[in-house]
Amino acid sequence: MSKKHNLLTKYFKKDKITVVNQSPTEPNMEINEENEGEACSFKRLKLHENNDLTTSTSLALPIYSITSSTYSMTSTCSTTSPTYSITSTSSAPPVCSIKSSTYSITSTSSAPPVCSIKSSTYSITSTCSATSPTYSTISTYSAASPTSSAPPTCSIMSPTYSITSTCSTTSSASLRSPTYSTTSPRERDPCHGPSATKQFVFLGPYQPDLKFPTVNNRHFYRQWYSMYSWLEYSEVKDRAFCFVCRLSYGSGKTDDSFTVTGFSVWKNDPSRFKRHQSSVCHKEALQTWETMKQNYSNNTDVLKLMDKQHAKQAAENRAYLIEIIRTIVFLDLLKQQIQNEILKHCHRAKYYSIMIDETTDIGCHEQVSLILRYVDDKLNVYEKFIGFERTSAMTGEALYELVVEWLNKLGLKLENLVGQCYDGGSNMRGEYKGVAARLRQVAPLGLYVHCNGHILNLCLVDVSARVPSVRNNFGVVSSLYNLIEGSAKRYQVFENIQKEAGLQTLTVKQLCETRWTCRFECLKVILLRFNEIITTLDVINVPEAFLLLNSLQSFDFIYHLVIMSEIYILTNILSKFLQLSNISLTDALVQVKTTVDALKSLRNEHEFQKLYNEAMKIADAYDIEPPKDIRRKKIPARLGGGVDAATELSVKDYYRINIYYIILDTIITSINNRFDENVIGVIVLMEKLFLSKELLNENELHDLSKTYSISYDDLKAEQRLYKVNMKQQKMNLAEATTFILENNYHLAFSSMNELLKVLWTIPVNSCECERSFSTLRRLKNYLRNSMGQNRLSGVALLNIEKDFEINMEQIVTSFIAKKKTRKLIF
Repeated sequence: MSKKHNLLTKYFKKDKITVVNQSPTEPNMEINEENEGEACSFKRLKLHENNDLTTSTSLALPIYSITSSTYSMTSTCSTTSPTYSITSTSSAPPVCSIKSSTYSITSTSSAPPVCSIKSSTYSITSTCSATSPTYSTISTYSAASPTSSAPPTCSIMSPTYSITSTCSTTSSASLRSPTYSTTSPRERDPCHGPSATKQFVFLGPYQPDLKFPTVNNRHFYRQWYSMYSWLEYSEVKDRAFCFVCRLSYGSGKTDDSFTVTGFSVWKNDPSRFKRHQSSVCHKEALQTWETMKQNYSNNTDVLKLMDKQHAKQAAENRAYLIEIIRTIVFLDLLKQQIQNEILKHCHRAKYYSIMIDETTDIGCHEQVSLILRYVDDKLNVYEKFIGFERTSAMTGEALYELVVEWLNKLGLKLENLVGQCYDGGSNMRGEYKGVAARLRQVAPLGLYVHCNGHILNLCLVDVSARVPSVRNNFGVVSSLYNLIEGSAKRYQVFENIQKEAGLQTLTVKQLCETRWTCRFECLKVILLRFNEIITTLDVINVPEAFLLLNSLQSFDFIYHLVIMSEIYILTNILSKFLQLSNISLTDALVQVKTTVDALKSLRNEHEFQKLYNEAMKIADAYDIEPPKDIRRKKIPARLGGGVDAATELSVKDYYRINIYYIILDTIITSINNRFDENVIGVIVLMEKLFLSKELLNENELHDLSKTYSISYDDLKAEQRLYKVNMKQQKMNLAEATTFILENNYHLAFSSMNELLKVLWTIPVNSCECERSFSTLRRLKNYLRNSMGQNRLSGVALLNIEKDFEINMEQIVTSFIAKKKTRKLIF
């Protein structure tokens, strides 16, 4: 292919590729492409392969720059003037980096001696290999050829066209070496007028190298190009033009013969060129052109600085993004990472338990909280919050379906569920239709445990409901709270009285049946600030204050205040213990038994006398009248009575028998009866296995091995070895666990280790659910009552599970990968 007719040019526009034959013998190519990004638009300068310049506008980032291109076209025949038009439907991804693209066009046809090619269709497959991600692009091109006629001897056997292009894309905001699309030479011809010159301003003068036509034995000489750098030649008009003057046309005085009409008198051309070069208008135009080139050079330096600044800004943005993530913005990504970590540990543990409870949020929606309990290889206990789920029904069936769907979504196997803990609601613990009963049908190992914290609270409620004197005095306490705390003005009086006395300001606590420690705290405040409360009621001049003052200044109220405070001290310690998350059900029942023994130790004359004397001491300090002996009614003689039937009952006997012993008996009986439901047979067997030197019999071993699918023979042998090495006759579960870990028995006794994991995995309480409700009230308040469920669950998970270490780099990478345009910023 001759150099003379191989004038290949390229430019990018509208994502199309056009091949146009401008030579009489060989085809030329014109390539237009334009790529659209997603971020912003910039003014671009593109550089031709021969370093000529032109102006192009790219509407978006990233840009595509072709670093090297090779086009080879081979044909066994040549037609008169075939023209091929190829249109590309391919579009590169905005951030795609194309390392190597190969286009292959193959056409095979045969024709009679006189060949007429009307239309041909070419299929081009382009594979775009990008760094990350990888895209595969299939492009279809259609080529239309006008009718061409070949010589009689022409036979087109198998013409093959091969186009190989290597290109790379960059998403930078700058141009290091601007690349300009090549265009058809005819488009740059000066015959198109001064306006066309501005389109290809940086490509310089149009100076074609060809055989110039001769007119009257005279023609244009190519040597004039080197003599006059501004000179350009029009093939169409066979005339010479001045490039710089055409560029400045319309801005001042110009020579029309070198700008519009062209110069074609070759006789005196050298002298005419010199006169034009020395003219004022040419010098002014030349100055304008030099200024334009200087401005471009400055712009290039600016673009290089912009490139460096962009890289610096991207690094800073990434650092800021990490800080933003730490302040909880991308909740979905953070929630997934934390939840996945929890589930990974839970799957590794194999066995797990669930704790579920429900509450109503400020938007009047029922929110269900799910907690997972599991142990690791070192038998450390974990209770982890999974999330909130809204439910529209609170029936046992609806909650059961919600739980099963939840567990399936988390990928947890129901056969590994060994425990479930709820409150005492009928929808949860119902014998036939409760959640616990339904789950036992699909998860036979899922033992139901009534939350021990709720059980203890019910025992304290039983005392208030069954003993009339306790109920009456707690009514007085509740009225006291409503009077003082129900009014800002009355509370201010109480607060000022405490400050005048130099005391720390305390508030009267509200009695609440669902708040487990409120009773002890309420009675404690009244005992500590009894004098200030009496003074406040004296100052407040309302009828309710007068009635309360009479009730508080009575020995009966003082006596109940002292007795219930003594009892609630013991139950408050038990309540706090039962709320721990790292205890076992065995430890809880042992602590309950210890508390019952402590209450029984109060049921004697000595303890009664001590408390009675303390009440008398308080009454004397506040000039409260002591109790009077109670005189029994006289029984008429006709009813079997007589003169000697009237006897007096000691006031101490009355308070001891009718109040003190009744209160103790009621609470002890309630604790024993209610906690007995958590005494489960299989748990008792495991306690005997680990905590006592007594061997389990064959039936007991068979029950354990059958229930948890472990080898009977292995369990029997491991039990015997374990019992022989026990140093104590009895141990608690924590001591037994430490003994097993220190001696590496958890590695040697695999069957017993499985049972020990199960024993630690069985839940004790649902307090983690209650704690999550506290978080719910802080997060979803009246200012954020329309918060979406996903956001609520994500924020709660981040707030509750603070001990998990978050991989910020992994979060940032996941965030950036979700959108292609983010790669331009971070």
